[in-house]
Amino acid sequence: MRYTKSVIFGLILACAVSTMSFAQGNKLAFFQLDAAVGTTGFQGGQGINEIAGNARVGFAVYIKNVDQLRAIKVDFTWDGTKAAYNTSSGANIALDEVNINGAATTLSETNMLGSVVPIPVANEAGHFAEDFAKLGGTAVVSTDYGLGYFFVIRTVAGFTAADKIEVVAKIKVANDAGTVKDLGERTFYVNGIVDVQNATWGQIKNQFKDF
Repeated sequence: MRYTKSVIFGLILACAVSTMSFAQGNKLAFFQLDAAVGTTGFQGGQGINEIAGNARVGFAVYIKNVDQLRAIKVDFTWDGTKAAYNTSSGANIALDEVNINGAATTLSETNMLGSVVPIPVANEAGHFAEDFAKLGGTAVVSTDYGLGYFFVIRTVAGFTAADKIEVVAKIKVANDAGTVKDLGERTFYVNGIVDVQNATWGQIKNQFKDF
């Protein structure tokens, strides 16, 4: 009888742990893109206009509503004949008088996971992907927007303001159990009018005046 009770208790405990892991699967999490890279925190904006050749173009990924965030998986694709991956990209924002989106800015912002270990996945023409996880401590719980990644490309010399690029961002997150939640994909538009949140480089430059 005592053995039977132990087995039953073990099953109940296992079910409780399983239920807890399921409940903390970041089911309500989502992400947005932010073109105002000279301003700390989420500002919004899914495109940038008036970009010509040899210009850095970037956006931040912000993630919201996580209940147990341990790792983030990012994947970006674009036309590799029009622009190349730029090393200003990373899990954190660390800009020191760098010209991005038509304006020079200095800005530092830490990833919502804190200290992370990056694992390169892909870095080829028109495709960059990386996984990274929080170092130690407890997983992140937050209903606010937090920085998930900062991605930058540089247009080729022959690129003009009449040319267009679409950067597709695919984001996934994982909890302590390794359960992956696919947050879907969003597109960042370079020289493409898609919605009222798009801005010219001059409009975004005005947001940089305090930096």
